[in-house]
Amino acid sequence: MKRVETAVPQISPEVRLSDVAKVFAGVGISRGETVARLEGRMPIIGVRDLQDGFVAGREALETAPFSSPSKAAVYTVQADDILVTGRGTLLKFGLVGDETVGAVASANIIVVRPGSSTIGGALFAILSSDVFRPKIEVLRRGATTLLSLSPKDLAKLEINLPPLSEQERIAALVRDAQVAYRTALEAAEIRRSLARRLIDARLFGVNQNH
Repeated sequence: MKRVETAVPQISPEVRLSDVAKVFAGVGISRGETVARLEGRMPIIGVRDLQDGFVAGREALETAPFSSPSKAAVYTVQADDILVTGRGTLLKFGLVGDETVGAVASANIIVVRPGSSTIGGALFAILSSDVFRPKIEVLRRGATTLLSLSPKDLAKLEINLPPLSEQERIAALVRDAQVAYRTALEAAEIRRSLARRLIDARLFGVNQNH
């Protein structure tokens, strides 16, 4: 009987996150500066802007002024950056899309910027996975109500990064899953809005067209 060979997936060697990505914290915003300056405002990303793996688009973000545009530019996010909450009660992740590019990461956000041998979608899948989330949780310190994560500690995290071709396939799956999820949410919101209008019509005899 002929023996059937089965392919055994190769496990890539462990590398530190800092070897394949740039890891840095966002910029702090001075409250005094926010009140004093009204010009030169830029959209800024906070903890609440990371939801279900998404990062809010520029139009939905709060804005803050910067006395030095060049300083702010250092902290503007790029497509496929991975954002991680540096401070807060919950550990949250977000993958930056085109709609968020150019916004500024706040001091409560850690930016993980993939290097040339790394694809953002795949790295996002690794870091936000059920396997790596507990490893990152362990690195968080502080009171139970407000934990902090150091970019330096996160950069030391060891990961198994697949070959580039496999990363591309994983990134494509991540994009497809996010599109499907967002489409489902939008459809559910439309159905809920229609249901509310029908209920109002039955209860109050009015038809809201807005």
